[in-house]
Amino acid sequence: MAIDDDNSSPMPSTDQRRSPPPAPIRLRSAQAEAMEAIMAFLAGENPRRALVQAPVGFGKTIVIAELCSRLIQSERARKILIVADLRSDAAAISDVLRRYPAGDHDSLGRPLHVGQYVGGYSAQGNVVVATSQRLLGHAKAQGQGDRASQIEDEILGGIDLVLVYEAHPATQSALVEFSETIGVPLIAFGISADERALDLFGGEPLWKQSFEQAILEGYNLPPRIYRLTSVPETAAGPAESRARIHAAVTEFRNKLFSEAFPDRATVPKTLIFAISDAHANAVVDACRQVFEETQDFAVKITANLANRYEVLERFRTEQGPRIAVSVDMLASGVDLPAVECLVFLRPIRSELLYQQMLGRGTRPIDGDSLRLVTPDAAQKTFYAVFDAVGVTDEGHFATADQIPRQDYHRLTARRFRLSDLLAGGVLSVGAYLRYKSNRTGPVTTAVVRDDGSLGLLDGRVFPSPSAAASAVAGSPINGWTVWVTEEEDAPLDQLRQTMLSAAVEDLDKLAQESATLRRAANAEDPGSSDGPDSESGSETEKRVRYLADLRRLRRDADAGKPHILSVRDFIALWGARGRDTRLIEIIETDLSNHGLVTVPDFRLVTLEDQVTVRLSADVASSPSNAVEPDALDTALTETTATTAITETAEPSKMRQRPERGLVVGNLPSASRGIESVKPAATIEQAITTMLLHDYSQLAVMSGQRNLSGAVTWKSIAKARHQKQDAPLSAAVIPAEEVSYAEDLIDVLPKITAQDFVFVRGPHNTISGIVTTSDVVQTYGVMTSPFFIIGEIDQLLRWILEDAVDIERVQALCDADGTRQIDGFSRLTMGDYQRVLENPEAWALLGWPLDRKVFSQWLRRICEMRNNIMHFNGDPLPDDMVTTLKNFLALLRDYCP
Repeated sequence: MAIDDDNSSPMPSTDQRRSPPPAPIRLRSAQAEAMEAIMAFLAGENPRRALVQAPVGFGKTIVIAELCSRLIQSERARKILIVADLRSDAAAISDVLRRYPAGDHDSLGRPLHVGQYVGGYSAQGNVVVATSQRLLGHAKAQGQGDRASQIEDEILGGIDLVLVYEAHPATQSALVEFSETIGVPLIAFGISADERALDLFGGEPLWKQSFEQAILEGYNLPPRIYRLTSVPETAAGPAESRARIHAAVTEFRNKLFSEAFPDRATVPKTLIFAISDAHANAVVDACRQVFEETQDFAVKITANLANRYEVLERFRTEQGPRIAVSVDMLASGVDLPAVECLVFLRPIRSELLYQQMLGRGTRPIDGDSLRLVTPDAAQKTFYAVFDAVGVTDEGHFATADQIPRQDYHRLTARRFRLSDLLAGGVLSVGAYLRYKSNRTGPVTTAVVRDDGSLGLLDGRVFPSPSAAASAVAGSPINGWTVWVTEEEDAPLDQLRQTMLSAAVEDLDKLAQESATLRRAANAEDPGSSDGPDSESGSETEKRVRYLADLRRLRRDADAGKPHILSVRDFIALWGARGRDTRLIEIIETDLSNHGLVTVPDFRLVTLEDQVTVRLSADVASSPSNAVEPDALDTALTETTATTAITETAEPSKMRQRPERGLVVGNLPSASRGIESVKPAATIEQAITTMLLHDYSQLAVMSGQRNLSGAVTWKSIAKARHQKQDAPLSAAVIPAEEVSYAEDLIDVLPKITAQDFVFVRGPHNTISGIVTTSDVVQTYGVMTSPFFIIGEIDQLLRWILEDAVDIERVQALCDADGTRQIDGFSRLTMGDYQRVLENPEAWALLGWPLDRKVFSQWLRRICEMRNNIMHFNGDPLPDDMVTTLKNFLALLRDYCP
């Protein structure tokens, strides 16, 4: 509905008495200009949509409040809807509206009745403040015929105008569609507008003012930048992280009084932006310690604080507290003119968010009002920005949305995150995601936040797609496959594969360039082929090859033709012959990034067993396989404002289960199959089968999955001793059954008690039997390399102690003295390698051997040693054991 500038009223009763129009509040000149432009737009014929582009610190919230007051009081609008992306913005706008109008407007009976449609809270009013996520989710649910959403119609019905505050372009587009659906005009307020936003509003803003113009006109104050060199860690827990926070705050204090405000004794009102609620606690503690002040000197104001608005009002109007530490609650929509210092202790990826944060310091204040909270301040002529994270560096945001070419190595070597999609430009901050499920029910919507987390409509925030999806589903689920973009209906996994393809292509180019350079170097100097550059290039080429293989596996899985191959062939894609800890981590990362899983888990069976490489969505019904490691992140607490994210482990370190040693499935006999007899068989059949196979025990089964028990020579003898013609049932004893995925160390007592256990395999069939002799043989094969490595270590130490003085060893292995190597007993295998690769130290041995060849072998021995000490479930290949034995034999020959 158009809002005309005459006295025609959209109210049902046109003859009721109207109050006189309110006396206009004393807006600043720029605000008054914007207001005139808006009123003229609304008075025009069939107004549809307009954009007001104003800088930070402009007072957009004040303009919105004044606009609502004029329209409601003059009855030119019955109900106005105000929409913001962030709950913190919605809360700030509601706070201003509740306190508005002031002065001359008080006599009008405070015409604004503020309702809310935020999170799980709903309240009616003639001005309703809503979050875009909940509003658009409701509108979409209504469009799909969801009757549950009809209950909100009385709150959102009868709207005459939509005002949009600082919304993402994608949000603006959806809200414009919403406003046109209900037939009312829309006015968007923002800091800046890209080409897409300008197209949406006809190519030009209705009214515009730049930040520079606002400074020239004295409406905004300019910043002064002070770079802090102490960059804090992203976590607040470890002592070293707190030490860095303490160092950053100390440097801030020193520059505050020596450079920014040398004539002050009182700390100016300061707002510090922290990373999370936990990080904010650590910053508050550091401020109190560094400035040697009481508890009220520095406070935390975050969404997790129960009395946050009370503390905010004290910070705004009283002398104490002096420092407020926040995460993103105070980033925008809050009027804090007395603030003179902003401190950035958190990284910022979004230029829009950064500009909003600057707005907390740029607003001017008259000298008398400033001295009420800061007694020794004369006037505010600038605000100081202290940067500990490089956010003020030139070009910071110009490259924030691009991934440097060299980072593709790192990107393909760890698990993808939403922040990677943001950095790669395939996903935008503020984008809406829909939970795609075949089940009927309310539509679940999430919004992508600046830090790469996902926010649900009820206010909960999750650090990863899988964590958010698992909360929605009520059980572990792979979020990369169920969250789809609102506009393109594209799964997050599709965006991930797009970026991964680009990364692999770029790596391929780097590998080709490296190979070309290496060939050129070899042509000039044939001896250069073993240099570090060539090794790096070779590794890149290898990684490109097996990433290409993974892309092929993914394409075939997409086509419904998953590959089935042995574990040995599967790990061979990575050029490996055994499963050590580092390889398992690499494979898990690559599988996760490609949206693949192996069924059964390649870690839990033998090298000869077969696995199927499938899409992770194919096994979504199985929590043990479907969920990706990031779903193990815990949900964050619900709040009434934007929720801070607690620190989590690096995604590459999040595993489906902790690292462990042997599992039952790693033993060959666990998947070798079994012979059995049926419960109705005779005892003679059982005896014959056991004799032919040289078995000591035999399974009694009525099918591949139904284990009835077992018979042994002992149970047969006992049955026949009691009755010569005893049937088989008399000799059947209970059978101990274990899962192939159980830790072997946990089932050893069962094996010891009964001498054997049956194994239920990945397909729920009885796949094998493990006996005490199997365990002894397995541990014997695995422990022999330990003894060989131990003797190699002792001989190398003996050889070096006899030929090389400790001072030379210290110079090569502990030049700065930090390790305090005071004897040969403190040396490691790596130290032996460093000493023997040194030409002078090698010469002291007097061996008629080639140093380079020996060093290459020693390098291989060190790698084998690391593999062995991590104790993976696979025996070393025969050639590796032979290598160890040959190296040991050489040392024995030359040991003095």
